[in-house]
Amino acid sequence: MKPSIYNFVWSTDDPEKAMIFNSLTTALAEVRKSRLDLLNVPQFDYALLPENKKQFVDELRKGGFIVDDTADELRMVKFAYSSDKYDSALVRLVIAPTLTCNFACSYCFEQIDKSQNGKDSQNVFMSDEIKEELLRYIEKVVKTGKDIFVTWYGGEPLLAKEIIFDLSQKIVAITEKNKVGYSAGMITNGYLISKDSGIAENFNKSRIQFVHITLDGPREVHDSRRMLKGNNGPTFDQILEGIKLLKANDIEVYVRVNIDRSNIDNINRLLNVLKDNNLSDIFIYLGHVIPYTAGCKSYESSCILTEEFSTVNQAFKNNLSLMGFETGITSFYPRFARACDANRTNAFVLDPDGDMYKCWTEIGNKTASIGKIGDLTQQNKEKGNHEIQWLTWEPFEYSDCIECKMLPICMGGCAHQAMFINKGRPECKEWKYGLEHYVRSRFSYLKLLRATTNNSC
Repeated sequence: MKPSIYNFVWSTDDPEKAMIFNSLTTALAEVRKSRLDLLNVPQFDYALLPENKKQFVDELRKGGFIVDDTADELRMVKFAYSSDKYDSALVRLVIAPTLTCNFACSYCFEQIDKSQNGKDSQNVFMSDEIKEELLRYIEKVVKTGKDIFVTWYGGEPLLAKEIIFDLSQKIVAITEKNKVGYSAGMITNGYLISKDSGIAENFNKSRIQFVHITLDGPREVHDSRRMLKGNNGPTFDQILEGIKLLKANDIEVYVRVNIDRSNIDNINRLLNVLKDNNLSDIFIYLGHVIPYTAGCKSYESSCILTEEFSTVNQAFKNNLSLMGFETGITSFYPRFARACDANRTNAFVLDPDGDMYKCWTEIGNKTASIGKIGDLTQQNKEKGNHEIQWLTWEPFEYSDCIECKMLPICMGGCAHQAMFINKGRPECKEWKYGLEHYVRSRFSYLKLLRATTNNSC
């Protein structure tokens, strides 16, 4: 037998004990340091161990800390990754009924010059013809027994709310008729939600189960970054009311705080505002502003490095816990990294013109389209090659990834960054800098939970 190549061993407050974490199984355990010898040898003979050590090894095997001599763990990682990547039971669609927006956010990809990406031919709203093409596509998909998951996107999707709610009812009818599953979510700036009390009700009718909304800090900070287009008007208070309305209608809300150098010192003040508005039970997380597209390039100097982001994120999550936010009760903890939707066969992004893409960073860029929703079989060689480039990207092509103990929880990070920004070099995720912190936080939480449970017995 042999120790896993994905083991991490760290000290604890008890000088006689250590904690061990395995990035393949994400198992976590506390062991006596006197027993760590079996994790520090290339391999050992199980049959020659005394009975007490055999029992110890049996427990370690359950967590994947010890594996058989013949185990090829890298192959296991590849198999698990591919099994999930090529799972054909679900079709994921990101649908943008419009790419126009009512905000003028300084870091948004919508600021890109139209002449650079061919957006000059972009329809403002999805036409009836494209809507019918979309419904025909969904009818074709569901007849194969596949479930449908939709993320409504933009621009600002609620500028096209009538299109969304109309399409949603028709998609629901199609999926129910064919006895397949359907669910949806939305990424919105949230400004229009409280302006129309019927929106939240229509969310429930449209099976929009969750909504991602961005608040970039307390009022004055947010309003300096995420202002109305045309008059630079404030948006914070209107968005906050929308979040409260969604919560009242039992719609799950995720609040994202996009951070860079201009707001990094003010993010925790937002928590006080949310707490004062009885919103400490919503999920809140930090977003790392990265110059994905040419439109964001001018903002690059304001962006922070991943290592800096990790430091800020660790402190932020600690503060969530201290302030009693539900998202801070259980610590941020790694899990096996799944393939990005852009690298999957049954996942597409659709723009208002009916052009399809693999990644939403490319939406509206006609040169990156892989074809029209009406007939993907008619895509030309260039578009076909672009789709294949997305579908065949994997972290296993890179020696740095293969040799990294964090591979199972990272999987090379963002494929778009690796392929188009870093010129073939994967971008390490936050785990590189914060793994021990987050595992330690979970370890402390579990220890406290166990002590509390024992004391109550």
